[in-house]
Amino acid sequence: MRGVLDRFEDGGVAVIIAEQAGREFHVPLRYLPEGSRAGMWFTLSIESGRVVDIEADLTQTNERADKAEELLARLRSKNTGSRFKRK
Repeated sequence: MRGVLDRFEDGGVAVIIAEQAGREFHVPLRYLPEGSRAGMWFTLSIESGRVVDIEADLTQTNERADKAEELLARLRSKNTGSRFKRK
């Protein structure tokens, strides 16, 4: 199962949102691979509703980041400025 690191919370916990399960998992920071950051994708092994193994999915992370950049570039290129005039 894949999941994305959504955020870090107080108390040394990372929140990973699992794409297929439609839920979030709270994982202690010590279980994350070194260099983990928000927006990074992981391959998760789940047993009894808990994450038992986590591995960085750099291919998925890079693909999603590239797609987001493309979408932002398209949005920026369509920006024609405000319709409202300053007085």
